[in-house]
Amino acid sequence: MSALLVRTARIGYAPAWDRQRALADARARDAGPDVVWLLEHDPVYTVGRHGTRADLFVSDDALAGMGAAFHAVDRGGQMTWHGPGQTTGYVIQRLPEGMGVRAFVLALLRSMADASGIAGAEVDAESMGVYVRGRKLGSVGIRVKNRVSYHGLALNRDPDLAWYDVMTACGAPGVKATSIAAEGGDPDRGRVEGLLSEALARRLGLELTPGGLPAP
Repeated sequence: MSALLVRTARIGYAPAWDRQRALADARARDAGPDVVWLLEHDPVYTVGRHGTRADLFVSDDALAGMGAAFHAVDRGGQMTWHGPGQTTGYVIQRLPEGMGVRAFVLALLRSMADASGIAGAEVDAESMGVYVRGRKLGSVGIRVKNRVSYHGLALNRDPDLAWYDVMTACGAPGVKATSIAAEGGDPDRGRVEGLLSEALARRLGLELTPGGLPAP
């Protein structure tokens, strides 16, 4: 199955959210391709349909002072953070024939574990995370509509982990965040995203062709 591989520079969350919804709508109408979009965001906290604003412990004014935004969004999952030093991957794909949502989520999680290069990186499908000795390295939060996925994954390469101190990540109090760099790995963005795209292609049955985002 062919898909477009798009890698872009840092972008704000709101325009990316609008764009991926448009891509998912086009894919559902067979008017656009499957897309794997790898990027970084400006600092932002997002909460999914199963979370609450109370999991973020700072006011909107304090958040603005930190240089971060907040959005309540339509994915599954709870509170998370995106920002510099983290690869966010949006997988806009019609689910392969015979693949259910759980298997799709597992494919995303295992792709992150593959790409991390960290020995001992383990996948937990129930919490939708990748862990290294109990510390969370990556997470998945998606929505599937008309069998087309959007939203996706977040893999910490070398972010400032202090961003996680002001929230309960993914509804799991006490779970500490980690990164490829913190675990002694190589966080180079090009290297990690190259390995990630290869793993996603393998696990999702995709033939990826590099390119730009399709026109709106």
